[in-house]
Amino acid sequence: MNTAIILVNWHGADDTIACLESFLQVKEPHFVVIADNASTDGSPERIQQWLNENYSKGYVSSYKLVRLDANYGFAVGNNKALAVAMQYNPDYCMLLNNDTEVEPDFLKKLTDYAQANPNVKVLSPCICYYYDKNKIWFTGGKLTFATRKNVNITPFASELGSEPFAISYISGCALFFDTSVLNERYELLYNGFFFGEEDYEFSLRMKKQGIRMACVPASKVYHKVGASQKNTNDSRGLGRVYMYYHNRLICNRMYENKIVFYLICVLNGITCLKYFKRYTGSWKVAIKLFKQLMNDVRVKDGFDYNDFRSLMFDDNYFSFDIRG
Repeated sequence: MNTAIILVNWHGADDTIACLESFLQVKEPHFVVIADNASTDGSPERIQQWLNENYSKGYVSSYKLVRLDANYGFAVGNNKALAVAMQYNPDYCMLLNNDTEVEPDFLKKLTDYAQANPNVKVLSPCICYYYDKNKIWFTGGKLTFATRKNVNITPFASELGSEPFAISYISGCALFFDTSVLNERYELLYNGFFFGEEDYEFSLRMKKQGIRMACVPASKVYHKVGASQKNTNDSRGLGRVYMYYHNRLICNRMYENKIVFYLICVLNGITCLKYFKRYTGSWKVAIKLFKQLMNDVRVKDGFDYNDFRSLMFDDNYFSFDIRG
């Protein structure tokens, strides 16, 4: 059984190369497709140099770097890499954040479970913090009314045990799946979100389709949480909060009727206002932000590159002063 591992890189050569180096110890059959989102910091050249050096040693003959012509974000970047990977007919695929590193047997644990349980099509490993490897970051979650939540049974991997368990929400950080869940264009994620909540939409879609998911805690991945945010100008974190609620509510609109969607907006509004007040220090600004959020999620179907750029880099997404 061969697995295609998908990495998306943008200005993150150090993390990507460290992730690739951790794969040198993985014996389970696999190949890696790295999609570079038009990095301008020398990342693709450095990654290609690493691939060339390790190819000559006989380590990475099946690793491929795909240089994309623009920054397509997380969802489209992964989907484009998947289209390349599917040319080689893998049995399974896995999306993996480039700021992760893996245990040598992590892939074997996943493929063994997948082969023994073919009715479970989507799997999550136990994702721990890279800088505190016994502390759990994510082991799957469950969808609830209006949102989702993690279901870490314990905060420590050493206390989790090895018995797999059912989940209904999964993170795109480390997402292993049977290729049968891909659409006819070999896409896994919703293309409308440049960044954020792709995994929530995916989980809602899997639930609607009746596709089962599980966490395999014996499989370990270590995540450098927050590494991607350092490449933005969102120092306060307000942009990320706005973007995530924006995309989350669009997901709810996509999968719920109008009455339920309205109720979800009301329930989320209470939390949104508290967050917006915390980040701006002003209830007046918080209310303006919430009004724009509600308007956005009614008229938009996603959050594209221009939105992302305006919110997370250029600081001109809002027409009013958000400094409070």
